[in-house]
Amino acid sequence: MLLQKRLLLFISFALSMALSQRLCAQSLLGRSISIHIKNRPVGLMLKTIEEKGKFYFSYNSNLLKADSLVSLDADNWTIKEVLDKLLMRRFEYKEATDFIILRYAPLQLNLLTEKTATEGEEFVINGFIVDEHSGKKLPNASVYERNLLQSTLTDANGFFELKLRDAGSQVQVTISKELYKDTTITFLRDVDIHRVTGKSVLYYALNDDPDGIETTSLGKLFLSTKQKIQAANLKGLIANAPFQASAIPNVSTHGAMNGQIVNTVSLNAVGGYNAGVNGAEIGIIFNLDQGNVRSFQFAGAFNVVGGNVGGVQIAGLYNNVLGSVNAVQLAIIRNRVKQNLNGVQVSLLNSVRGRVSGVQVAPLGNIAIKNVNGIQVAAIGNVAGSKFEGIQLGGLFNYAKNLRGLQLGLINIADTSRGFSVGLLNIVRNGYHKVTLSTNETLDANLTLKSGSEKFYTLYTGGARLRQNAKIYGMGMGFGTVLGLSKWLNFNPELSSRYLYQGTWHYTNLLNRFDANLNIRLGKGITLIGGPSANLYYTGQHNAIPGYALLQDLHPKFNPGKNANWFMGWNVGLNIF
Repeated sequence: MLLQKRLLLFISFALSMALSQRLCAQSLLGRSISIHIKNRPVGLMLKTIEEKGKFYFSYNSNLLKADSLVSLDADNWTIKEVLDKLLMRRFEYKEATDFIILRYAPLQLNLLTEKTATEGEEFVINGFIVDEHSGKKLPNASVYERNLLQSTLTDANGFFELKLRDAGSQVQVTISKELYKDTTITFLRDVDIHRVTGKSVLYYALNDDPDGIETTSLGKLFLSTKQKIQAANLKGLIANAPFQASAIPNVSTHGAMNGQIVNTVSLNAVGGYNAGVNGAEIGIIFNLDQGNVRSFQFAGAFNVVGGNVGGVQIAGLYNNVLGSVNAVQLAIIRNRVKQNLNGVQVSLLNSVRGRVSGVQVAPLGNIAIKNVNGIQVAAIGNVAGSKFEGIQLGGLFNYAKNLRGLQLGLINIADTSRGFSVGLLNIVRNGYHKVTLSTNETLDANLTLKSGSEKFYTLYTGGARLRQNAKIYGMGMGFGTVLGLSKWLNFNPELSSRYLYQGTWHYTNLLNRFDANLNIRLGKGITLIGGPSANLYYTGQHNAIPGYALLQDLHPKFNPGKNANWFMGWNVGLNIF
């Protein structure tokens, strides 16, 4: 019997040691690294620590200046020791999966307990939250129990009272306030009080954008002052929960803690407020989420998400995501993404301030500030503020700063182009621009404007046959390309169509040309252009008007009375500019 007891004790001890080692192995702050840097930016130092520790930092770049220069010689230090040295203990650190959150907290809180007592089924704690250094009582500090998910705020005098339902023998109360280190106090009911400073709770890396959903117009409208203060005090997630039901953001099954909880399912009668959703969320009117939303989100009017969205997001009117979207995003009025889109957007107006990899479809327009790799389709217009690879299909206009794909629209504009623009007017600001003065077998003098890229440009042309009593005027447009053969010689094929005016507008007279030109460089900006042409002429005019000629009369080989004929011709001129 004694041997069995000893064996059980040994097994228990071994399991405890194994579990302890596993927990230590999982601690990011406890990992050891060596680093030697002199006069390098803090941002580079943090990047180096990320690479060595195989995790990521999350922090507010407005509070931690990444360009500040630091020096450090550390051999086999823990990551916490390195951070303490670098950041001079003015930040506190909270671990999440593959993240360490750096929270600016140069000050220290203290709790002065007035009362801890059991009253019926509730355990009541009240007292004051003060600045440890000055003793000043602090208003709007968050006081919460992380296991029971119950919280309150201190009043104008720094006083709070927390009534905890279903409290066990041990209660852990955490106090938090912006710019202060978190302090967790363990209450053993009716026995003792044990204070732990800076104790880590379960945190999750929210979007570090200082402009959270509380600063959006809808967040200002629907979130209470207390909820905004909680969001400022508690910069991370403190719990996960399987379910939330809300009537409005202030009335939910999680009470005042709803903005600090990620729910698997969130059902909101009018609207709800969460730290995030990892499953499904449905709001009859709206949904507000501080952090990430995954899988499915639907709102009758609008969704506002402070983190990233993955899955499907649907709103009757408006989706606004302050992070990135890896999803299908559908709305009637507008989809707005502050960072990047990897997926599909469909609404009247889509806008993405970062990169787009996917498809944007809008009756009005699509806007992407950075690179686009995909398709933009709009009835009015598309805008790509940086490099565009893919297809822009705009009913009225398309704009791409650096075009690497295809533009199809009435007006196409690009700053630079290695792609193709097809439309009535194609403009490449730093592209191919030429003015051509030429003559051919039909029209004595022609002026042609060419704009686009060497790969594909649009030409607009007008000309006249200036013979007495045998005049013909022509105007039209076409397309061309430049194929380099050598430094001074290019092949320059062009396809165009001209309407010929022969004394009346009552007939259709179309001259379609394929010009196989060679360009010979004569000097800077000047080339000699010329070559043979193949012409297809269609006309409905068979009687000459006094003072004007008929093209078919200039070519005796035309079949008399036939509307369509073809013939060979020529073209010669100068390209300037």
